[in-house]
Amino acid sequence: MTRRTLLLIGAGHAHLHLLRHRHRLPVERLVLVDPGGFWYSGLATGMLGGRCSPEADRIDPAALARRQGADACRARLVGLDARQRQAHLDDGRTLDYTLLSLNIGSSVRYPTPLPDGLECWPVKPIPCLLALRLRLARDFSLGKTLRLVVLGGGAGGVEVACNLRALARWHGATAEIILLTGHSGLLSQAPPGAVAWLRQRLEVLDIQVRPHAQAAPADADHLIIATGLIAPAVIERLGLPARAERGLVVTETLQSPATPEVFAAGDCAALDGYRLPRLGVHGVRQAPVLLANLVASLTGKAPSARYLPRRYALSILDLGDGQGLALRGRHWWGGRLALLAKRYLDTRFLARYR
Repeated sequence: MTRRTLLLIGAGHAHLHLLRHRHRLPVERLVLVDPGGFWYSGLATGMLGGRCSPEADRIDPAALARRQGADACRARLVGLDARQRQAHLDDGRTLDYTLLSLNIGSSVRYPTPLPDGLECWPVKPIPCLLALRLRLARDFSLGKTLRLVVLGGGAGGVEVACNLRALARWHGATAEIILLTGHSGLLSQAPPGAVAWLRQRLEVLDIQVRPHAQAAPADADHLIIATGLIAPAVIERLGLPARAERGLVVTETLQSPATPEVFAAGDCAALDGYRLPRLGVHGVRQAPVLLANLVASLTGKAPSARYLPRRYALSILDLGDGQGLALRGRHWWGGRLALLAKRYLDTRFLARYR
């Protein structure tokens, strides 16, 4: 008889929660499939700015899995046979499953065409930001003056630009930093007061804000791409209902409407009837719902827990100079207290899995 197997594809926020609660999952085998370590997006730009070490931003999900009695498989999903309940991996292996859950995050939406002749760095996967930090640190140590262009005026672009300034100051280096905001402008969904406050902070940090209509300077040394996030390309190759760029379509129980044996959470899931922003808080809040419904399915019950997103979610930007900008709907506050709140929330989350 085939052992009941729960296959976790990806080591995102929700799947870390499942691993932590392995004792509640009535399966003979739990397998985590992930190509590498979990990099926490909340500290990614702080790592770029030099105030956070790579080790502080990273968790080894394979070690967590083994501690909880689960198997870990270092690979990527490349295909799915939902009828046979088989997952195909990039190393040639095929894994059978009883239930499967996807929590594989998101990828950067690349502008087309990319400017010629510029060295480009996407903000995801997060190790790209570490590679950029090391590269810039080397150049700064050689006394180079760099022109750095950040493409994207959303939260990611703002945080990257501010933390590039922090990195340059950390090394006592000179750098010209240009933020190309896009046609929608700077933090298009934020309250006008927050945007005005942020513009003042960017001016203090000597970060030039320009509309995207202006092309990236031809003599820029590096182009950092923060033009928004989309679901990984593999989602649209699984043969299940998916929304272009948004992810695998799931109901409020986080199940595929076509194949209830397949679940999804976080950035790779497109919750039917909603258009959620790419915020880690959704993966965190979906985790208990995902756990409850997996347990129900494995015990022969109908999943009944539902994820009903709150109208507004808190996000806090790290501005690299000891200041933060907290946003929740039409409410906002900026300053050191906002950044302290962010550090508290980030530290508390990571402490659960250390």
